[in-house]
Amino acid sequence: MKISDVGEFGIIRMIQERLSVSPENVVVGIGDDGAVYRTTPGREQVAVIDTMVEGEHFIIHRTATWHAVGYKAVAANLSDLAAMGAVPTQAVVSTALAPTMEVSEVLAMYDGMQDVCRTYGVNIIGGDTVMAKESAVITVTALGEVEAGRALLRSGAKAGDIVAVSHTLGDAGAGLDVLLSGTAGYESLVRAHQYPVPQIQLGRILAAHHGGCANDISDGIAGEANEIAKASHADLVLYAESIPVSAALRQWCAQEKKDVFHYVLQGGEDYELIFTLPPETFSAVRRQFPNLTPIGRVCAGTGRVRWVQDGKESIVPPHGWTHF
Repeated sequence: MKISDVGEFGIIRMIQERLSVSPENVVVGIGDDGAVYRTTPGREQVAVIDTMVEGEHFIIHRTATWHAVGYKAVAANLSDLAAMGAVPTQAVVSTALAPTMEVSEVLAMYDGMQDVCRTYGVNIIGGDTVMAKESAVITVTALGEVEAGRALLRSGAKAGDIVAVSHTLGDAGAGLDVLLSGTAGYESLVRAHQYPVPQIQLGRILAAHHGGCANDISDGIAGEANEIAKASHADLVLYAESIPVSAALRQWCAQEKKDVFHYVLQGGEDYELIFTLPPETFSAVRRQFPNLTPIGRVCAGTGRVRWVQDGKESIVPPHGWTHF
């Protein structure tokens, strides 16, 4: 059964029936001209938005399923909230769908959205559904809250801070290449690409310690580190030998004769956090969240990223993923 068989309002009813809404802070959810929700006293609101386009960000049956598309469309936004230190609360979803799409595909996409929302306690409180002539377009706006004055900003890096990252880097970019090549195996890399894990817990810990800055790694650390350096008017010195990479990434790179640091610097879509903290604060944070690795330091400078590898230093241009 295709969307054209059930019509706009039919597909909207099916979607609405699948989205559970937690009642605690929602006054009016899906079904009216607008949603109404309560905010928490003493917290500031954070809003983020992201768009995924079929054929540009995903290729159905090659790099993603519709369930994975829905999951990732929301997870990417939650990762931005994590980088701000915010608690995710609500989401609004706008989709442009081709009438030739199967109803089961649409419902699978919304199931993916609901799965990640359920994990992080997020309500989908509204949205819009329109027709696209060909490729699907999914836009998600996510809302969150952070204690007043504690949002993590890119401009917060200070000379003497440690630069650190969560978990391992480069897996998602390699996972995309695994999928595009049709290579069997490398399930951990594929999952990293299709089902990223937003680092909400780490963001909240960083906000609680009220210092430093953070950025989510959606475009590779080359771009993200440069954004921090420029916003903070300081230099970030990164040490190649300190970058945490998985055994699966090393195996893939050895098999394909690829450079591990290509994926680390430019691969993107890891949705880990790169952040800076004073050394004493970093030690306290790592006791709460052990999967952290110091990869460099902040020093006085002019907003550059300095890459040290095999004893040689070079300047890293902001050449992560770009849409244009």
